[in-house]
Amino acid sequence: MIITEDKIGLRGLRVMFIEMIVEFIDPMQIELLSALARERANCTTFFSVEQEHDVPADLKRIQPHIVALSAKTGGYTITLKYARWAKQNNPNTIVVVGGPHCTFDQSLIEYEDVDVLVAGEGDDAWPELLQNIMAGKSIDNIHNIFTKNNWDLKFKKANQIERWQHMADRLVDLDKLPYLDREIVYTRIPHIAKFPMRSFMTSRGCPYQCTYCFEPKYNEMYRGKGNAYQRYSPERVIEELRYTIERYPTQFIKFYDDIFWIHKHLDMEPWLTEFAKLYSKYIKLPFFLLTRCNILTEDHLKLLKPAGLHSLTMSIEAGNDYVRNEIIKRHMSREDIIRAFHLCDKYGVKTFANTILGIPVRPEILKQQQKTAISFDIESVLINVEAKVTFGEFTIIYPYAGCDFSDYVEENKWFNTKNFDKLHHSYQSWSPLNCFTSEEKIQQLNLSNLGTVCLALPWLTPWVIKYLMKAKWVWVHKYIYHSLYFIAKGYLLMFKIYPLNLGVKSFWRIALRAWKNEIKKRSPGKNFYDTPSNKTVDSTNSINKSSKKITVRIPVTQSL
Repeated sequence: MIITEDKIGLRGLRVMFIEMIVEFIDPMQIELLSALARERANCTTFFSVEQEHDVPADLKRIQPHIVALSAKTGGYTITLKYARWAKQNNPNTIVVVGGPHCTFDQSLIEYEDVDVLVAGEGDDAWPELLQNIMAGKSIDNIHNIFTKNNWDLKFKKANQIERWQHMADRLVDLDKLPYLDREIVYTRIPHIAKFPMRSFMTSRGCPYQCTYCFEPKYNEMYRGKGNAYQRYSPERVIEELRYTIERYPTQFIKFYDDIFWIHKHLDMEPWLTEFAKLYSKYIKLPFFLLTRCNILTEDHLKLLKPAGLHSLTMSIEAGNDYVRNEIIKRHMSREDIIRAFHLCDKYGVKTFANTILGIPVRPEILKQQQKTAISFDIESVLINVEAKVTFGEFTIIYPYAGCDFSDYVEENKWFNTKNFDKLHHSYQSWSPLNCFTSEEKIQQLNLSNLGTVCLALPWLTPWVIKYLMKAKWVWVHKYIYHSLYFIAKGYLLMFKIYPLNLGVKSFWRIALRAWKNEIKKRSPGKNFYDTPSNKTVDSTNSINKSSKKITVRIPVTQSL
């Protein structure tokens, strides 16, 4: 692709980020990209479609040179709708799409409204892309960048390995990255600025092999191109924490790393020891992190609890040993799970567990274990209750691009991966797999809501298993069970996992906003949601693919 440059002006490019929904967690990927763009004198703006922003009107008013979008499997058809908005406003706007789906399915570049696709880590590719556009240079040879030109000429017929070779090495020193540009989001969504919990990441990557996750394939893609697990220095983490809490009201810190440490033995984690010392000295706020049951030890809790550790996530994913270790490859025992959660209970650390329902098992294994498909989901709820999990989410498994689980369900003809565009945005929607009956699918949905209720009210568990989960009416799930789930979730999160002093008015304002967000997440009118028969029509399916080579001209418009 050749970018022909018109006069842009001293303020650089106008870059507009569009996101579907932002709840109470910073969209850190956008904040980092904005910071990288602003380092080079570009002007960035942010809009969230579900925050009542009139994005088409804002496109017309701002006339951005670049519209930047993120594509996720199960939600990229919505992304393509935003791309169409941008092109309808001005055909010369350059639409750049990144995100997890693009990393494993670069064919998204074939859609006519997508000009540039960024795969993998974009720390270097994104600034180089902006620089070349500014200078009127070709962008076809930038690592991690796919265009209609280089796709047609080289990558469309290339194999997976050849496409992976187009990826640049991983960034070695994360400390060189700028602080997150939180202001771009807080200016447009004031309730996040006022919400006193700040999200951070101290590391990237995960070395484990869970089949429902993209990390194993991601690590394979980047083999020989840098370490699979990278960290900011403890000093850099503390510096940005101090910078942020001095500027925004903060009561609680949420560390959103895929995994906060990777070794079981504390003497192999000098980073953790230094972090705990600096955090307890300079920050002194309660915090949350993510780890695994099979690497958490009492020594970790003895170190981190005095530093401020209040709560943590350890995923259980499946109660059945075969499902957990053979299908989704968590590689941990039931004993590991119970021990880790009971340790947290001993030290007063609140726990958040993720559990996956609807994981399919081959008929011969069902027969061998003398179980039904729904029996495995019941086991998963029961192990959460036994482990004394404080709060848990029970989601329906989806096959996503780049995950080994997708190969598993396709090999067994339970799902055609050509149908990624039909997946729903929410994790708590109907299973897209054809190996389950409609009755099993509604029971999975019932448990996805009632499992959380069981953790708030453990005495209710026998009633849920024996009676409540068997309700066959969709309206019961949608209105009654979902309402119970929302109440239980809100109570456990706000008073147990992330305890915040909000005040009465702020509390109810946040509760109302959270309820609206729950409804929006579950109801974007996508397939595999409204009925198990998948009769819902998605209007974005009409979006056309095209491999037409184009020359993009940057329009002359007023500065912001």
